[in-house]
Amino acid sequence: MAVTVLTSAAEVLLATDHDPYVRGSLRNPQVTGWTGHGAVAWRATDAEERVGYLMTLGAPPDVAALIADLIGEIPNNTRVTLPRGTPPLLPAWVAVDGTDWEFWWTSEPMTSQPGEERVETVTADEVAPLLAVASPTASAQPDDPGVRRWVGIRGPDGLIGCAADTSGATGVGHLSSIAVHPSVRGQGLGAAVTAALSRQLFEDGCDLVTLGMYASNTAGFGLYRHLGMRNDHSFTSGPLQVRSRW
Repeated sequence: MAVTVLTSAAEVLLATDHDPYVRGSLRNPQVTGWTGHGAVAWRATDAEERVGYLMTLGAPPDVAALIADLIGEIPNNTRVTLPRGTPPLLPAWVAVDGTDWEFWWTSEPMTSQPGEERVETVTADEVAPLLAVASPTASAQPDDPGVRRWVGIRGPDGLIGCAADTSGATGVGHLSSIAVHPSVRGQGLGAAVTAALSRQLFEDGCDLVTLGMYASNTAGFGLYRHLGMRNDHSFTSGPLQVRSRW
């Protein structure tokens, strides 16, 4: 099947029916993409890491077929994001040693949560000791220039909950580094900071709010579903390793 080259964000959006995940990845009107086999691939900026990725969307067999056709266009060790289940379907000389994660989104402000009145703007210096204990591998760190604002909940001895605004795509708010101190988990603080920051983003003019979550975060599934978010996509992200054919 022939592969069609896409030369703009508008063409990528059209090819993917303006999918929320795609919208959040497009921070520049000029991008390169491809469509074929019923799948779409494009080069864009990951909303969590703020680095370049080759992103894809479609059924795993279709994406695997498209990637196979594009191998000549993809330098070795290029970061890729693939629908979960795609890596085993790639050609035998291609591998992805990646991390599984979930994409969540909502187009409606979340219902007000108990404790939300305690959420306020906080400083990066306050966030640092909380993340060190609660989420040391969080995607956004206190010194991250991609963070537009931090919000949090203060306790007697410092910050006990936080979330970061790392929005970058037009009209799409993105949440990162949602964390709660281990000593106060189970009290609804994660829901409070998530709902409060998402509402601020809608008030800022966003019509979509998104976030990414490690697939191993089982507690997060219940939290984000409770808040009315959807997770239509499960992904694997990591470097694409192209070995010599035999």
